[in-house]
Amino acid sequence: MSRTAEQREKRARIKAFLQSRGLEAVVLRKGANVAWIIGGRAHIPTTLELSCLDVIVYPERIVVVTNKIEAPRLQAEELSGDEELIVVNWFESRDAQLPKGPTVGTDGADPDRVNVLADIENLRRSLNFHEVNRLKSIGHDASEALTSALSIIEPGDSEVDVASEIAEQLWQRDLEPVVLLVAGENRISKFRHPLPTTETIGKTAMGVICARRKGLIASLTRIVYFGEIPTAMNNTYLQLLEVERAFLDHTKPGMTLGEAFKKGEVAYALHGFEKDEWTNHHQGGPTGYLPRDFPAHEKTTQLIGPNNAIAWNPSGRGLKVEDTLITSDLSIDFITLSEGWPTVNVGGRIRPALLSR
Repeated sequence: MSRTAEQREKRARIKAFLQSRGLEAVVLRKGANVAWIIGGRAHIPTTLELSCLDVIVYPERIVVVTNKIEAPRLQAEELSGDEELIVVNWFESRDAQLPKGPTVGTDGADPDRVNVLADIENLRRSLNFHEVNRLKSIGHDASEALTSALSIIEPGDSEVDVASEIAEQLWQRDLEPVVLLVAGENRISKFRHPLPTTETIGKTAMGVICARRKGLIASLTRIVYFGEIPTAMNNTYLQLLEVERAFLDHTKPGMTLGEAFKKGEVAYALHGFEKDEWTNHHQGGPTGYLPRDFPAHEKTTQLIGPNNAIAWNPSGRGLKVEDTLITSDLSIDFITLSEGWPTVNVGGRIRPALLSR
């Protein structure tokens, strides 16, 4: 029943949107948007932007169009049961089953329909009660998975070995690793997006994950050091947490992402980094059904609202800080903290420390 209730609340929002725009229906085709409306998995290859099904949302009903290969699984495992189903042969186009015209919206550029992608993404960013609870569970399990993996790896392991351990821990918790990065001591300072290699990790390992379940994604980064953490490394990490604090202090409903970004941008120089350090890597942004909907920057006018999922990820000198949070009118709620990981208090917030093993 919870999946049905989750979907019906979203359909009510789309109904109001259709009425406000004078549209009779909207066709959802992109994976993130389809996963949002059905509350389930919408992909087969993880590399494709388009879903394995199309969803037509009318004011009073919802229709799913898919092929004979996917229909039985979708009905059994991904759909709520509220949907009407149209099934085509795998060698036929689904487009012939979709409404067209100036009163039909869709989530992308389309010569036969009205592009309402930005509107759908805005609707998608405001998580409802059911999504918030699901994402909190995902965040908890993702952090436990990464903690478990980094607690058992050894300096002689390769980055690929570490990635394998992280992936195993994620899959054991029914989480898909849609992003999985690993850097050992020789690569951690060289690359901001370190795809794992066969190189040995040595004294330091950083694991970065974006973990997905039923469409929703939680992101986090953790760093382990084998031995006593060098003072300079620890000080740099604490400075980076202060940079993150500037982002977090201004991540409030009613403010724009650009306003929060500018506070973090300035904080780099205030806490011992080069003034332009922020230009070496994106600093994060809104998340939920994608690792990031887009990287926020100083000109981003998108308003932060309640129940928005956001993941900032400031980085510098080979270190990075990243957790997923959910906003509210009163505070921000980190959903990716693990009880088994060491922490430090920064501005009244519990933040992950470096792990010494």
